Amino acid sequence: MKRFKQSKGFPAGFAPDALLYCQRLLANQPFPTALHWNEHEVFGYFDGWWLSSDFTPQAAEVDGRCQLQHYAARLRIHGQFGQSLPAGWLFAMNYGEHKTVALLQLIRVLHLLNHLGRNGAQWPLRIDLDPRICHAFSERIIRFTADLLAPLQLASQQVLLLLFIDRNTTDAGLDLVRRYRDNGHLVGLGGFGDSSHDLLRLWRLEPDFIALSSRFMRRAVTYPQVRTQLQTLMPQLVEQGFALAVEDIVCANMMDMARQMGASHYAGPHVEAALATASVFVRPPLALAL
Repeated sequence: MKRFKQSKGFPAGFAPDALLYCQRLLANQPFPTALHWNEHEVFGYFDGWWLSSDFTPQAAEVDGRCQLQHYAARLRIHGQFGQSLPAGWLFAMNYGEHKTVALLQLIRVLHLLNHLGRNGAQWPLRIDLDPRICHAFSERIIRFTADLLAPLQLASQQVLLLLFIDRNTTDAGLDLVRRYRDNGHLVGLGGFGDSSHDLLRLWRLEPDFIALSSRFMRRAVTYPQVRTQLQTLMPQLVEQGFALAVEDIVCANMMDMARQMGASHYAGPHVEAALATASVFVRPPLALAL
């Protein structure tokens, strides 16, 4: 693919020392992997597929205007001829232990390096996790992340973790919450509203924030009964101290619904358009306040 044509020079805005450090770190793992880059980004090559990072801006409403607060990382998988695959596809390949850990490490490095180079260290970063993938290797990937942040000059408070769990991975999620919190990270519960067991998991996990399921939000646009349920339940949870993020907002009506639910963070095409026209941005905190 033309996008992944490599260059000898380092991408603009990226720290060469950080790239070379991460390159050596990945090469010295039991299953070595390598970074590649061009003038614009850092990317990886794994098992015949190109891996890249994408970022979704997360905004808050300040004095009636959308203002950037942090970014959420997204993994993109590309084939040799431009085809793309769901982010979880590689993990369905049932790789051996060393190979799976190497893939998790490569993705973690890609997100952190691209965030620093493209967005800047002043903005916090959110990384989404699926315990079905991460839990079996959590000890190593959590330790790997902790060892990686200091050389990249990132505080743990600048990296948030969002867990996507179901009824079968609640115990794994509890363990991940504890371990990441011990390292100073804020931890959230994603996909809220997808399951009838979400409230039970909410009380057990006690996350720092929750991200509403995009599917639930789309149903609320179509069905008044669902909309009423959301506008009744979510403000109660917000009052109890759970910060709410609403994503995939595509129109003003969805934005109004998110406001009525008491959301503190917003994302989606409608929000990105508002950010693009804003002339003033809030100064980001050193540690994200949710």
